[in-house]
Amino acid sequence: MSANRRVRRGAAVLSAAVLVGVAGCSNGGGDDADEVELTEYESTDLTAPPIDLDSTDDDRSDEYFFVGPKSQETGLWSGKLIVDEDGEPVWIQEDEESDGSSEPTAGWDMRVQEYEGEKVLTWWEGIVDTPLAEGEVVVVDDSYEEIARVGMGNDLPHRMVDLHETTITDEGTMLLMAYVPKQADLTEIGGESDGWVWDGVVQEVDIETGEVLLDWSSLDHIPVTDSEREFEDDAGTEDKPYDYFHGNSVSVDDDGSLLVDARNTHAFYNVDRESGGVNWTLGGKSSDFEADDDLYFAWQHDVERSPDGTITLFDNQSSPTLGDSSRGMKIDVDTDEMTAELVQEFLPPVPRIAANQGSYQELEDGRVVIGWGALPSFTEYFADGEVLRDGTVGADSNYRAYLSEWEATPTEPPAADKKTEDDQTTVYASWNGATEVAQWRVLGGPDAGARTELATAERAGFETPIPLPEDADSVVVEALDEDGEVLGSATAD
Repeated sequence: MSANRRVRRGAAVLSAAVLVGVAGCSNGGGDDADEVELTEYESTDLTAPPIDLDSTDDDRSDEYFFVGPKSQETGLWSGKLIVDEDGEPVWIQEDEESDGSSEPTAGWDMRVQEYEGEKVLTWWEGIVDTPLAEGEVVVVDDSYEEIARVGMGNDLPHRMVDLHETTITDEGTMLLMAYVPKQADLTEIGGESDGWVWDGVVQEVDIETGEVLLDWSSLDHIPVTDSEREFEDDAGTEDKPYDYFHGNSVSVDDDGSLLVDARNTHAFYNVDRESGGVNWTLGGKSSDFEADDDLYFAWQHDVERSPDGTITLFDNQSSPTLGDSSRGMKIDVDTDEMTAELVQEFLPPVPRIAANQGSYQELEDGRVVIGWGALPSFTEYFADGEVLRDGTVGADSNYRAYLSEWEATPTEPPAADKKTEDDQTTVYASWNGATEVAQWRVLGGPDAGARTELATAERAGFETPIPLPEDADSVVVEALDEDGEVLGSATAD
């Protein structure tokens, strides 16, 4: 049976019975410290952080939440999780080294996408040292087998991909971002004429060939004077470039151009996909639109065009904090009249200010999923803004959160272990990443050639405990789908 243990992670070593505080773990960013207990399992060495997810009367068994909890600050659990409707892990992949900002981390922007007509799972992995990151985007199929690693091209190193964006387009390309140190004239903002900034670079890269189809530089189009970020006395040097732009999302707009979002200019841009020219700017100091006073966003993330024609984003309002709450926003943008207005906002069920990170996902039926970024929570809303479910993972943060359908049968086989305690024999069965398991069947006998069915049990979470006769021998567990077909098997020692 799975067990919970209180942990603090340091140098990849687990220590028991230590209390730790997780920012925003259950109270939306309050001051109370929470006791974090990792879940252990009998059939595998995997562990998982606590997951608190509201229940719903609707059947959501074909949908899963995709999150990448991070705990680099406190040394708690970091990695990737697929979570079912009951708040149970379906797939767990823990970072091998999750302690310290310079260690390899995985799971940024993990989500389901489509590539060459098939659903794939993608994520960024690498070394985080914001704003400079060293990594690449991993693409795996529905058996979790790797099919591609995508990186930057042209004059940039392959592994200079920034962690913020991993979008696959309908053309089989991927939209990537990078932070590149470059010299710029900073005299208008109090710096030197030969100062240094982080240039926001966007590339569109062919996944199969690595060919770069677009190579866009923010410095070529967006002046440093548009930045809303404070210019500190020691900024603008080669050792500390000024992060004037801080691009954090790029997506395809409905006219085929790109929407590029920049946190530190409080603006997003419609960029011509061929020439790189900026067609229009919304927000910030150089907005091209007339907007009402209530259409104000700051330090925002994840700008995308919705199927209904509106533009959606996650409005952090921090950091520094400017508003009462972070929120999701839908904006009506009229490029004929050059006007913009706030159509709808999605507020958290409890007060939440996300100092960084965050996401907005709109599903085909109009439901919305907000990931609260620096607060490791995620909320599902009905289209009208009513909260359907709210969830939290025991970690420091979670960059983005997604809700998607996903069917997967791993190449790796199931796992099983048999234990006898107090005259009770139990076999524990799990299959990391398998979504189609409905039941577990246990076979046993004096030898491999004479096994009979000992028990059948409905799948009960990530790991299922199944009581057996005490003298059960030569035990094998079989994973069955809803039609009773065998998907995989494992020997229980």
